[in-house]
Amino acid sequence: MNVLHLAAECAPLAKVGGLGDVLGALPAATAAHGVSPSLLMPLYGGTGGEIASRAGGLERVAAGETRYGGAPVPYAVHRARAGAVPTYLLESAVFDPPGIYHGSGGTSLPEERFAVFQRAALDWLAGPDAPAVDVLHLHDHHTALVPALLAYDPEAIALRRMPTVLTVHSADHQGVAPWRVWEGLRVSVPNAEPLMVEDELNALKAGVTWATAVTTVSPGYAEELATDPAVSRGLIETFRAARPRLSGILNGIDTAVWNPATDPHLPATYSAADLAGKAATKAAVCAALGLDAARPLLAYVGRLMPEKGVELLTEGIERTVRQTEASVALLGAGDPEHETAVRGLAGMLAHDGFEGRFAPTIGFDEALAHRLYAAADVFVMPSQSEPCGLAQLYAMRYGTPPVVHAVGGLRDTVVEWDPGSSPGQARGTGFRFDAFTAEAFFGAIRAALAAFEDADAWARLMQNGMAADWSWHGPAGAYAALYERVRG
Repeated sequence: MNVLHLAAECAPLAKVGGLGDVLGALPAATAAHGVSPSLLMPLYGGTGGEIASRAGGLERVAAGETRYGGAPVPYAVHRARAGAVPTYLLESAVFDPPGIYHGSGGTSLPEERFAVFQRAALDWLAGPDAPAVDVLHLHDHHTALVPALLAYDPEAIALRRMPTVLTVHSADHQGVAPWRVWEGLRVSVPNAEPLMVEDELNALKAGVTWATAVTTVSPGYAEELATDPAVSRGLIETFRAARPRLSGILNGIDTAVWNPATDPHLPATYSAADLAGKAATKAAVCAALGLDAARPLLAYVGRLMPEKGVELLTEGIERTVRQTEASVALLGAGDPEHETAVRGLAGMLAHDGFEGRFAPTIGFDEALAHRLYAAADVFVMPSQSEPCGLAQLYAMRYGTPPVVHAVGGLRDTVVEWDPGSSPGQARGTGFRFDAFTAEAFFGAIRAALAAFEDADAWARLMQNGMAADWSWHGPAGAYAALYERVRG
């Protein structure tokens, strides 16, 4: 079965966040389940840009012309020479600026970019130079207009029966744009309501309405989208109507890249059978950050954004430093106000006599991220919402039990620790808290630190997380089965 993924990003060519990671791994993983995958994404920056340089050379395979706003829009499709999965890059003038979602310095990019991408993609697929495709797998709002175009665009009539799977990686971003963006496509629909929220185009709403099947990245998040207005962000009725077509499939991680036994970023490697390298890594990381390795070490790696629970995070860090013997390391970037708050907290704690207990690094450093997952004793993740979450999977893979808010994929992947009455009865992989409050978060941190005092039980907890299968094999099999169902 031939499945073409349409997406705005794909690692390592273009990556902003978890979407890029998923597209860099999922298509290849489905090949083991009888799927012939390929991928199409925009060629940001054109043939002379950074993405083109990462592609290992480009082979032009098609050229065509679609229309937008009544004007012709030329495009070309190139195949990247690098990578195991056939990857196609669509070149158009609207993608000449090199940014993916923002231009240099955070400047805005043309709002019609992804509408043009989708129109041109379908034009290419209807032509003689496109690969054979049985199912289109669409990712997030950047490609969510495709099902509506397949249903109503006269230019896509040759593809009208093409089944579509739309994966909602996050409902926080819905592709809201002025209605004129849809009008530029010059496609009439019998009822525009599924395309609109408050007189504006809402691409995600359209995709959820018209896709053959809708998935999201955990069973828990799928349930929340259809039951919790705060999670569905104004689209709860749309997700409720889609329930017969909606399912949750957990993301996986690249277990070759995220492997403490072979990770080149670590000063010492280790495994569940021999954890000595974890202690050595903690000692090296603490020395580099000015922390005391004899203390329990908590770590946070992620964005400093409201949805990541940053207000709980800063209060939890302060309470941990002031009221326990633990130290905290942080690596992250995000809203300037939250970055400032983190720096201010570090200064205040140092001023109050807690110097050397909190080590924040503002920004992102891939190598340091790997080292923190390995060095920490406890990983904290107080997300307000979390469709799936990857950080907790990385942490458990590295033998670092997480403390998480029990929402979405965090609830699905982290099992509450229960030491049992004997070693054989011990189960669980981390610690959870239900109420989104600083008190509940700190209570879970205290529970983790109390459990940490029992070295034998803690070793079993670490090994439980390390033994779990967080690879893409299971999720890829679930997607392959879904492709078979929608193809009919």
